[in-house]
Amino acid sequence: MEYEVVIIGGGPIGCAVARDIAAAGCRVLVVEEHPRIGDPLRCSGLISSRTLQLSRVSTNVVLHKLTGARVHAPGGEVLELYGNRVYALAVDREAFDRDLAAQAAAAGAEIMCGMRAEDINLVPGGVQVKLRQRGTRGKIEKISSFLVIGADGYRSSVARKFGILPQGEKVPLYAAEVELPGSEGQIVDIFLGNQIAPGWFGWVIPTGRGTARVGIGADRCPYQYFQQLVINNPEVFQGMQIVRCTSGYVPVGFYDRTYGPHTMLVGDAAGHVKPISGGGLYLGLIAAEICAAVAVEALQEKDFSEKFLARYQERWEKAIGEEIYCGLKHRDVFLSLTDDDMDKIISFFNKPYWRKLILRYGDIDFHSALAVRLSRIPIWAKHFIDSSRNVISGLFM
Repeated sequence: MEYEVVIIGGGPIGCAVARDIAAAGCRVLVVEEHPRIGDPLRCSGLISSRTLQLSRVSTNVVLHKLTGARVHAPGGEVLELYGNRVYALAVDREAFDRDLAAQAAAAGAEIMCGMRAEDINLVPGGVQVKLRQRGTRGKIEKISSFLVIGADGYRSSVARKFGILPQGEKVPLYAAEVELPGSEGQIVDIFLGNQIAPGWFGWVIPTGRGTARVGIGADRCPYQYFQQLVINNPEVFQGMQIVRCTSGYVPVGFYDRTYGPHTMLVGDAAGHVKPISGGGLYLGLIAAEICAAVAVEALQEKDFSEKFLARYQERWEKAIGEEIYCGLKHRDVFLSLTDDDMDKIISFFNKPYWRKLILRYGDIDFHSALAVRLSRIPIWAKHFIDSSRNVISGLFM
């Protein structure tokens, strides 16, 4: 085979997998359809210090540190959560992605940009990938390998080709990088409500020096809801100028099969996304380590069967499966809430004791740490139980 592993998708998760496989001395090719790593941007770039450390990316990518949040209830009440520590980092996502690509290249991986995987087929002993320069009718280039890893996002061509069909939702987002006077603070704004952002939420993330990342998710027409959000909150959005659109989709679901013969999926392609916030870097990077380790084991054993690669599913489920499962159950609760329910819940928690508890256990990587505690409180537990029978036992399975 020309390569031992071909990775489709040169985002941060694909490059992290490539780095670790190449570091083991294997021949790795990363195929990225866009001409430049990190572009186009499709992420809010809000991560934890833990995620930055896990990625091994330089701290130079940090643009701004966030120390709290304001949660805006549908009726107008605001839950102010001002902490005394850094809860999240706003990072330069393009630089973040390029750093991981550089790590992969330094480990020995080859990265091919501007090439699209036109077709993927099993051949005797491995996989053949047909590549064509993106946007052209040029010559097809055929690449062979023992393994193909799909790190190509929620519309994964690898998943479709091998019938590893995704499950769950794909929440559409409207998002943008903006100039926003008065956004120099360290507080994220979150907007809730079925008339504001049905099925998701709106956000404003300061990135420093009068800039921010803003957006909204909705089960339909997110741009229209974003326009209404801006109109209804002039004190937040006054003077806003859109620099560029960063819209996309969030895949939400639990994928019970992320492997096949000679094939594995990772990152958004495998549903490694937090169902409550839509963040995928932390879970994706953990899964990337596991994916790389199983790929190296398969190469050492020369066994690329579905049975052998099933260990990948078992390991990532053990590492991050409960977090995804817990998030899905709490998302079910969220989707069942009326605006009146949300107002009552925000009002209930808008007291010193609960604010302190939320700040103590709030963690953007481990939503379950706080969610499980809040689910025991009667005002939340009623919705929790009503929306999903047996959910309490399911959380601890």
